[in-house]
Amino acid sequence: NNVLTGDAKYDRDIRHYEFKIEGTNVSYKTGESLAIWPRNPEDKVLEFCQMMGFDPAQNLRVLPLDGARNWCPTELSVRQLFSHVLDIFGKPNRKFYQTLALFAKDEGEKKQLQSIVENSKEGAALYRDLTQDFYHHADVLKKFASARPPIEHLLQMMPVLKPRSYSIASSPLMHPDKIQLCVVLVDWTVETTKELRLGECTGYMRQQKPGAQIMCQVRSSAIVLPKEPEKPVIMAGMGTGLAPWRAVTQERVMQARQGIKVGKCMLFFGARYKQEWLYREEFEKYEKEGVLQMHTAFSREQARKIYVQHRIVEAGPDVAERMLNQGGHFYVCGSARQVPEDIYTAMKEVMMANQRCGEEDAEAILSNLKMEGRYTVEAWS
Repeated sequence: NNVLTGDAKYDRDIRHYEFKIEGTNVSYKTGESLAIWPRNPEDKVLEFCQMMGFDPAQNLRVLPLDGARNWCPTELSVRQLFSHVLDIFGKPNRKFYQTLALFAKDEGEKKQLQSIVENSKEGAALYRDLTQDFYHHADVLKKFASARPPIEHLLQMMPVLKPRSYSIASSPLMHPDKIQLCVVLVDWTVETTKELRLGECTGYMRQQKPGAQIMCQVRSSAIVLPKEPEKPVIMAGMGTGLAPWRAVTQERVMQARQGIKVGKCMLFFGARYKQEWLYREEFEKYEKEGVLQMHTAFSREQARKIYVQHRIVEAGPDVAERMLNQGGHFYVCGSARQVPEDIYTAMKEVMMANQRCGEEDAEAILSNLKMEGRYTVEAWS
């Protein structure tokens, strides 16, 4: 659990995590992801129990019913229910407010809750305010203090904690006994209270000490490496979108060290500042070994903002040669909001310039690459 970015100029907490899998039945392949099940913070859970009048040490026996919303262990304590199972710090939906209104003893609170469900002018404004302030289930229960649903109803009112998936940043060829992740801490400030809050899973991971055990599962992803290692790979990643490309590069480096002929890795990496160049020394070492060719774009290091898509266009002839004449594979990893579209536009420009074709033909080339499994997007929302 090490911080990768410590510069004062940097306002994001990016961490390198290592999970020991030696002696377990866990294995993984390059390009896969790791799903992690978070737990709610112990101190916050105890505060919640105190607010609700629950005894955290009380043992529960849960009998599953047909049509029950959530899975739940049949035997557990109240503390375990709210730390391991229910998402008490997740965002409530309108159905939650509707059910909560049934338990409100204060008439004013009951009317407010019903107005949210009815979506009246006042209710819509209240719902908007609560949403903008990132109210979670526990916040809502604190605000409407006369509404105290019993545990058996909360089991139906709240969803269970869901796993979050992260691209694995290591190759089993280089690290057979461990899984490595590169994760940015999700955090935000509640405007009205100025309270700093952390993302459910990234906050949980940040709290873990060496030797801690977590609940996780290796999952497949869209990233599939070429069957022939001599085929070149071109990768584009922004920020922690670098994680799977570190794994792919490590895979090719280990194959080359074993005497296998490998196609060169071409990596386009983008961030705001040079200080955000994750794993810089490691990648520079791979460049010296002749396996990697790296292109960086640091958007705020100069007056004119330069992004990864600009670097792809600049390297257009090389990109086109590897993709169209050498059977290369192209991968992009980043935020689903804009990254895939920007990279696609750059690749289209590359095809138009180097194939001397129009936009329609360039789109057809990229479409064929996607159908052949040689243009892969791994994006998160």
